[in-house]
Amino acid sequence: GWVRRMAKLLAELGVERERRIAILLPDTPEFVFAFWGAIWLGVIPVPINTACTLADVQYILQDCRAQVLVTDRSWLERLGESFVPKGSANESPCLQHVVQIDGDRSLISLLNQQDESVDWVQTDREEPAFWLYTSGSTGRPKGVIHLHQSMVVCAESYGNELVGLQADDIIYSVAKMPFAYGLGNTLYMPMSVGAAAILSDAANAFDIIADIQTYRPTVLFGIPGIYAGILSLAEIAPLDASSLRLCLSAAEQLPPTIWLKWREMYGLEICEGIGTTELLHIFLSNRPGECRPGTSGRPVPGYDVRVVDDRGFTAPDGEIGALEVAGESLMLGYWNRLSATRSALYGTTMRTGDKYVRDADGYFRFMGRNDDFFKVNGMWVSPFEVEDVLLQHQSILDAAVVPSDETLTQVIAYVSLKSEFVPSIELERSIRQAVKAQLPPFKVPKSIQFLDALPRTPTGKVHRQ
Repeated sequence: GWVRRMAKLLAELGVERERRIAILLPDTPEFVFAFWGAIWLGVIPVPINTACTLADVQYILQDCRAQVLVTDRSWLERLGESFVPKGSANESPCLQHVVQIDGDRSLISLLNQQDESVDWVQTDREEPAFWLYTSGSTGRPKGVIHLHQSMVVCAESYGNELVGLQADDIIYSVAKMPFAYGLGNTLYMPMSVGAAAILSDAANAFDIIADIQTYRPTVLFGIPGIYAGILSLAEIAPLDASSLRLCLSAAEQLPPTIWLKWREMYGLEICEGIGTTELLHIFLSNRPGECRPGTSGRPVPGYDVRVVDDRGFTAPDGEIGALEVAGESLMLGYWNRLSATRSALYGTTMRTGDKYVRDADGYFRFMGRNDDFFKVNGMWVSPFEVEDVLLQHQSILDAAVVPSDETLTQVIAYVSLKSEFVPSIELERSIRQAVKAQLPPFKVPKSIQFLDALPRTPTGKVHRQ
């Protein structure tokens, strides 16, 4: 009923089929109503991550040419007079209406005035359904255009077939809905099987632990930093994981150290996978009961995944190459970015920009982004290999490895420490010795920089640039 009322409201505001509405909200019921209400009417919802910078939000609103913005008072105040509906002073070229979820004329109060007399629009599986913007760790965010079939493909291949979501599941996702991973976890995958999803504004490990105690989810879709954070709080805020039957991870590489500690402490595997905004959700994943820590698993049913050499031929097992993925959830393209679309897509296949190795058992191991990888003394260094060794040190909470920008490239490590440790020359020496014991000399960090916290993108990935 709420969805049909939202569709009716959009129709009354004059939003026509295939036009865009922007949704700038935390994970709330209003987000759900706005997204599905737009889909019902054949209108294209454009969720915007509330963790984006103000400049990126303003850019996305201009770039997508939204007719309606659904948001809250705090964001309207931040946007200020630079973004007001058409017909006002300082008008925005396309925006015609702002709908607030709080205040006197809240979205819920507007929906209560609507009836449900709007028919759903018979869209085709191959026409655009919604856009998601990439996190923009390099340059401006890009609008990824997804088709109506994409959600169905991901829900069936990953949610139903591989993970086995059930109607009695209660699903908790650390990733928020404007993020491709979160949209699947919280919105369309639970809905496809009739499961429940928890909408939360938790932003740190303490809050997430409290949510899990309160709502007792059965499935946890996490990210590596949160699993590490929960483990680091085990003594002061222990997690009661007894309700969980399944833990999953994506967004960036999960260090094997964290995987092993989690299983030791809670008796649960973490099924790690990888997806991209361009393919909407996860296309490589470990399966429950068949996890291999340190890998992204094997292809999700329906996806053709290959590691290729510089000439585009399939690389032999054990050799590093570029990751290529083909599948029906692939984007139509990037909005108004023809050259970027052309360079990403090869027919039904996409080059993800990741370096991978496939082993003889068909498991894929992430070696780094094309621009994360670097050479020291002519030999390749994968930051993730060094980071995993760093995370085994008792003092380290979080770690990122990058190349120095000197003529002779060296390994530089940035680390944040657990609360009971403080930076010192002795600690730096101890960390370096621990790395030396496990890795060849050229992979040992030349210097270790201590930070309070590592910089991260709006989607939670370490911001290596």
